[in-house]
Amino acid sequence: MRRWLIGGMAALTFAVGIGVGALGYWGWSSDGVEGTHRPAFSLPDLDGDRRAISEWDGQVIVLNFWATWCPPCREEIPRFVELQQRFRDRGVQFVGVAVDRRSRAADFADAHNINYPILYGMDRVLDVQSRYGNTAGTLPYTVVIDGDGFVRHIFPELVEAGELAPILAQMVGSA
Repeated sequence: MRRWLIGGMAALTFAVGIGVGALGYWGWSSDGVEGTHRPAFSLPDLDGDRRAISEWDGQVIVLNFWATWCPPCREEIPRFVELQQRFRDRGVQFVGVAVDRRSRAADFADAHNINYPILYGMDRVLDVQSRYGNTAGTLPYTVVIDGDGFVRHIFPELVEAGELAPILAQMVGSA
């Protein structure tokens, strides 16, 4: 009887944990941001100039929160560089937001030929990404904003190869 009771309690604890985790993930990953107008913010770029997200209004914006110490972030950035090149003339603007020191982000951007603006910061960036639905503060975290400024897609983890290009092509029309 005691063995059955312990096994039953363990199974119940596991089931509750899975349920809470799934609900937490759902709430964290969507957080009611999709379909809303993008939150305004400004952060310094790697040259020290303050840049506002509104600077890219009218374009499809791919806003990527990342860090140099984040392996999945490092994995997806070369795809973003390629997609920026491919979609630049069709009204798509990637914007990287590094949760990092300026010097580390700048060195990484130079080494990897990042061809889009990189903004950076620490506590302020965490606040910005929370306003974009990433209340857990996990990285990478990518938000796609349409030309009217509405959040249309959220990737709360690594953007896999082939996921983003069809979305961007649909948003800006095929060429």
